[in-house]
Amino acid sequence: MIPFEIIALTCEARGHPSIQVGNLIRGLLAHVDPLGPSAVLSATFFVDAHVPSGYRQAKARVMDKIHAAFGTEAPPVSVVAQPPEGGMSVALEATILVPGLEAVSVSRREMGGLPYTLVEAPGIRQVHAGGIAGGEEEEVDTARQAGTAFAKMEAILTTEGLTFGDVARQWNYLAGMLEVRGDCQVYQAFNDVRTLAYGTSEFPNGYPAATGIGQKTGGILLEFMALKAPEGVRVEARSNPSQIDAHRYSEGVLVGEPIEDLDGKSSPKFERAKVVARDAEEVVFVSGTASIIGEESIAIGDVRAQTRTTLDNIGVLIDGGRPTYLRAYVKQAEDIPVVREVIKVVYDGVPALFVQADVCRKELLVEIEGVRISR
Repeated sequence: MIPFEIIALTCEARGHPSIQVGNLIRGLLAHVDPLGPSAVLSATFFVDAHVPSGYRQAKARVMDKIHAAFGTEAPPVSVVAQPPEGGMSVALEATILVPGLEAVSVSRREMGGLPYTLVEAPGIRQVHAGGIAGGEEEEVDTARQAGTAFAKMEAILTTEGLTFGDVARQWNYLAGMLEVRGDCQVYQAFNDVRTLAYGTSEFPNGYPAATGIGQKTGGILLEFMALKAPEGVRVEARSNPSQIDAHRYSEGVLVGEPIEDLDGKSSPKFERAKVVARDAEEVVFVSGTASIIGEESIAIGDVRAQTRTTLDNIGVLIDGGRPTYLRAYVKQAEDIPVVREVIKVVYDGVPALFVQADVCRKELLVEIEGVRISR
């Protein structure tokens, strides 16, 4: 793993959204100075957009500012329709190189109009990609959108000599995640298509760490980080003994009917966490984690208790240590202060970003992901 860090930038909830976007990008460029724009490996903007037209405007606003600021050095960008906390129009999370690295090169590449970042060092190739959309946001055919998005993702991986089995971390943003269209739930249809897409690859080190989460609009959107690790680098899945691995869920906790191409419903193909380590250096990617014990939701209706259980689960995955960074998805905006308070008690001082989003089960009120980076 080529060392990186994750930062979150927010701004005051006032002024035109275009000004807020510009301020965030300037803050990002100031953060990576003097490394320069190439140090930004990927960027994810969270925008307060609830309908397709508003999302298109927000996305165009972000991309115009990105291209003006970065020019030909623009990183892969995702624009996610998840309103940030506190009435902000936009918030930004970015993955950036750490300073002081030697023999590391960064190049911007493109596949089918999609930019991505290739980071190379002796014996290792690392790909950061985002903004992989499955079609127009008005479309309701989840399986078609998901299939298109995964085909684009696979094309990038193949170009760089990688497969789905080399993906360490993946994000899946789904508009209308909990809706049932016909007999199929959007999230279940996505999981079915993911199973078919992953069927082209082998997973000797387990599935990726991943988050499957709702967004207000924008269809299906994917992001990922993949790497070809050299000898001496350990890549492995990590489970939580208190939770059944998501890819082993029974059909009883899966909603709706499978898509036509499958005889039965597919479980979500991700690991609770993914570890990339060499000697004393270790990165633990913690998947989207919720108040689930075994495969059952716990503390129904109690956001405070759900947050505590979620953090307990995360604590197991990072061996009782402290995360380096957290992102919290909260179903109801009014619950964000409670979630923030509980996180502060457990992990005071850990940077965290809070957004509003539907979680994978209707009874779940919060989902939290994170990363622990040890050097």
